[in-house]
This record gives sequence, structure tokens and C-alpha cells, in this order.
Amino acid sequence: MERFIVVVTEPIHPAGIQLLEEAGVEAVQLPPGSDEDALMGEAPMADALITRGGIRVTREIMEASPRLRVVGIHGVGSDHVDLRAAVELGKAVFNTPSALTVTVAEMTMALMLALIRKVARADRAVRAGEWGRKYGDLIGFELIGKTVGIVGLGRIGSAVARRLKAFGVELLYHDVVERRELEAELGMRRVELDALLRMSDIITLHTPLAPETRGLISRRELDLMRDGVYLVNVSRGEVVDQEALVEALRSGKVAGAALDVFEDEPLDPADPLASMDNVILTPHIGATTEEALRRMALQVAEGVIKALRGEAPEGLVKV
Repeated sequence: MERFIVVVTEPIHPAGIQLLEEAGVEAVQLPPGSDEDALMGEAPMADALITRGGIRVTREIMEASPRLRVVGIHGVGSDHVDLRAAVELGKAVFNTPSALTVTVAEMTMALMLALIRKVARADRAVRAGEWGRKYGDLIGFELIGKTVGIVGLGRIGSAVARRLKAFGVELLYHDVVERRELEAELGMRRVELDALLRMSDIITLHTPLAPETRGLISRRELDLMRDGVYLVNVSRGEVVDQEALVEALRSGKVAGAALDVFEDEPLDPADPLASMDNVILTPHIGATTEEALRRMALQVAEGVIKALRGEAPEGLVKV
């Protein structure tokens, strides 16, 4: 294989680097904490980029990379890559969605259960010597018999639905695509978004970030929700109007939220969300398990190798 150079913008599992090197591809790894300027400095020599989303892959970077053939996304979200510019400049972009489905679905379940059973709040109570709160604000509720609305029934949303079914919930979903097989398998119902918001006790978001989903959950949508609803978001922070959510959490309209993603990351410790006792916050770790990180690194490396050999990688992202 011709000697190619791939610039890895953020650390990935060593298995992916090893696979590249075994294929004769030189992997140039940017130091942790690098920015767009650092990437711009290496871009002219890159035949491929591997990105995890922490550094934007802009038109300027791609224009400065005459050798660049492909951008491999370690993960699912492609909103940090200028896809239109990639198409115009003839650069292929692909992601690795199948590598993290199970991991993100399990994280969703962990957050949902922790939220309704008030696990994080209870942990803080024990540490503060407030054992007696178990009879007060630490009383949670069961999943069984509740209505759970899933917004976005792609790979991850579907995996979440299968896991939720075991808890004896009523499942609603909203998606641009009708999923009749899953409806039959799980007894789900497809409804319009407004109906889902009105009917659900718990709402979990699994939609990609696109122009039509940015701000999908805003003041209007929050007002439509049942009083005391619970919200889980492991998709993209910009899907939710964060300021409106803070207001809804303060008023009690939303009883609690579990958020792995935010409008601006990392979340400012001074943000109102950080001081709210009815919110669980995690640092965008939905796909962060040893198994998923290894799978993503291997799949993105395999895709890059294919593209450099002139083959089409799996998971090509469409504009």
C-alpha cells in the first residue's frame, strides 16, 4: 500500500492506531487539548483525518489539505464537519454508528433509572449525613406502567426501546420514518411530536443534530409536556433550548433532567444547571466505554484504510 498519512485529531483507542500502522499508514496524533490551529498546521500533509468531534473540520482546513481524501468520524455526530464543503471539495466523510449503539442505549437506561430513583441526589444526601431524606424528597417511582416517549428511533432509539420493553412501559415514538417492524415487535405507537410530548411521563431524545432538529425542544414544546415530566438527552445539546429547560426545571414543569450533552461544551461550572439538585449531568460520555472506544477506533481505522485504497467505506455521511 502506498505510504499515506492520517492525522488523528484527538486520542483514540490504541487498537485503531495499531491497525493503521499495520496497513502501512502513518498516524500523526495531535496532542490532547489541540485546537483548530494545531490541525491546520498538520492538514497540508494529511491524506485522511480521524476526528472525534472536539475540533471542527472546517472548509478552510479541507481547502488547506490538497491530499485529503477522507474524513473518518470516530462516533456518529457529524455536525462538527462542514459536510457541504466536503462534498464540494470531493472529500468523503463517514462515521461509525454501529460501534456505539449498545453503549449509548445502556447509558440512556442508566440515566433514566438514576433520574426517576433520584440516585445522584440520594448519594449527595448520604455524604451530607441527611439519611432521613429517604422519607421525603428522595422518594422515586417505578418505570413499570409509565409512558415513555422516544424522539428519534434510529439505531440507538431502537436499542433503547428494546431495553425499555422489559420494564413494562408503554412506548411512544416520533420519527420521520415509520418503523412498522419495531411497532409490531414492541407494541410501540408512532405519534406526532406534540402528542408524544403531551402523553409521556418520560421523554428521551435520540435525534441527530440538523437544521430541523436544532432547538427541537424549546419553550413551546416544554409547555406542551405533562407537569412533572422527566427528560433524558444523550443526543446533541443543541436539540434542547437550554435556557428554556432551566426555567422549566425551576418551575417544576420538568421534574428532572439527565443530560449528557449541552449547547456549549464543556459546560460552564457557573451554568444554572450545575447548581440544580434535580438534574444529573455527565460530560458527554454516552459512548465512552472500553468496548465502544475500541470498536469505534477499529471501525474508523478500517474505513480510512478502505478509502485510501480507493474503496468505499461503510457509514458514508450524506449532506
